[in-house]
Amino acid sequence: MNFDQPLQVVDLFAGPGGLGEGFSSLNEGKSFEVLVSAEMDPFARATLRLRAFYRALKKNNPAALDDYYRFCETAGAENPWTSRSFKEWEIADKEARQIKLGSPEGNTELDRILEDRLDTRKPWVLIGGPPCQAYSIVGRARNKGNLEYKAEDDHRHFLYREYLRIIQSKKPAVFVMENVKGILSSKVGGEQIFPQILKDLADPD
Repeated sequence: MNFDQPLQVVDLFAGPGGLGEGFSSLNEGKSFEVLVSAEMDPFARATLRLRAFYRALKKNNPAALDDYYRFCETAGAENPWTSRSFKEWEIADKEARQIKLGSPEGNTELDRILEDRLDTRKPWVLIGGPPCQAYSIVGRARNKGNLEYKAEDDHRHFLYREYLRIIQSKKPAVFVMENVKGILSSKVGGEQIFPQILKDLADPD
């Protein structure tokens, strides 16, 4: 893949960033660039931010990569950045965001970021994974242990609709949603959820 500029990538429900890492590492980062990754878990977001810091250093300030390695190799290190790498840390902080998608506040924050940073005149890619606690085999086993649990009341089954909202309003050239083991057999109200997801994705309007 050869582009004058890397394609913009927006990563929703990013977790610690495995899917985004794959995209951003292709062709040494020359094919895709993660514009924003959204994740509500603070620990996963910390990993996202650290990897974004690494990519920013590698691209803009390779002489300061020692700051990243020092932090990774030093137990109890307080900050990954020093005065020479703080600019790249700020870039990483703007890329990796702690956002609760599906909430009014989280959606408003994401919409503002996309409005400010995403150039929809150029092709871009929307990626992510559905929150897997509701779909995964392990998550469903845990839910069975809760006598009060009802799948139809678990909003996480329907958070994939946050993708539909962005697809509808921002029109990405490509959309990739990570598969979760168990999603094919997951049911809500006695009905399999995966055919409904496919139907909705085929017609986001």
